[in-house]
Amino acid sequence: MLRLALPALLFALVISPAFAEDGDQTPDTAIKSYARAVKNMNKTDGYHLETKIDVDMGGSSMPGGSVEGTIKNPDLGHFKVDIAGNALDLYKDGECVALKNPQTGKWEGQAGNQTLDFFIRIFNLGTLMDDLKDGAVKAEFGDSEELGKRECRTVEFGVPKKTLEKLIKGDGKGSLGVSPENAKMKVKTWIDKKDNLPRKITIVIDVELKGLPGANDGGEDWEDWDEEKDGPKKDGKKKEEGAKGDEGKKPAKDDDGDDEIPPMKIAITVTATIKKYGQELEIEVPEAARKVLDAQKKNEESGPGKDGEGDPK
Repeated sequence: MLRLALPALLFALVISPAFAEDGDQTPDTAIKSYARAVKNMNKTDGYHLETKIDVDMGGSSMPGGSVEGTIKNPDLGHFKVDIAGNALDLYKDGECVALKNPQTGKWEGQAGNQTLDFFIRIFNLGTLMDDLKDGAVKAEFGDSEELGKRECRTVEFGVPKKTLEKLIKGDGKGSLGVSPENAKMKVKTWIDKKDNLPRKITIVIDVELKGLPGANDGGEDWEDWDEEKDGPKKDGKKKEEGAKGDEGKKPAKDDDGDDEIPPMKIAITVTATIKKYGQELEIEVPEAARKVLDAQKKNEESGPGKDGEGDPK
């Protein structure tokens, strides 16, 4: 009996953290595993990023975007961005951004735009992943999965409103229409069991908009909207008032007394693949882009209210 117990004890003492984590399935262990992997990621010299953004609006796929980039830790990055068919070349140094205006060909600072702000937060992937874990909700290990030849453990969790308030800027009136009040976020990460580095992350943002922009301004009624959404009725006519099935049903009213428009559900899915850790990290910033970045840094150091070259117009 002693002969069997001693080898078992030695095995338990040298067992790797990866095996230990697979055996312990508590929420606390899951989020600690995620946090360790993100810490390891941010300690590397850098990595390459391939990101796809898909948008589902009321069941219909809409143009999203993509990001390909090189991140040299801790702060420097170069990215090729596509937003709904619009290509952008962008450099990031800390919190400063220089992007090439596709119309003018000039390098400029980042103007306030919620869609582009959202993309830029993805570029800061190490910081973003670190922020996401704060107050994680229902963290758990998922099934182990293979990415190529890499065996990965998966960690999934929800993001609380308090963290959303930190991540999502604006009041939801920008082009994305996302705010902490109307959004929910879920995260899934694939962590390499061999080197304990994140290899992939998906972020799903579910948004519920309480009305459609420009809709219900007095020119259209409920049935017009139903036909536009679902197609014309079989007889080519709208339902008549008081038709069967409508008895006793009245459209809800908004604060102005108009018919309330039903909420639109939007799902934004960000899928980022992280690869080539520590490889091919040379980033050459064009002189004109560097001037824009340096001007922003100078303004940050001198405080708000100072104008400088490269400021957003």
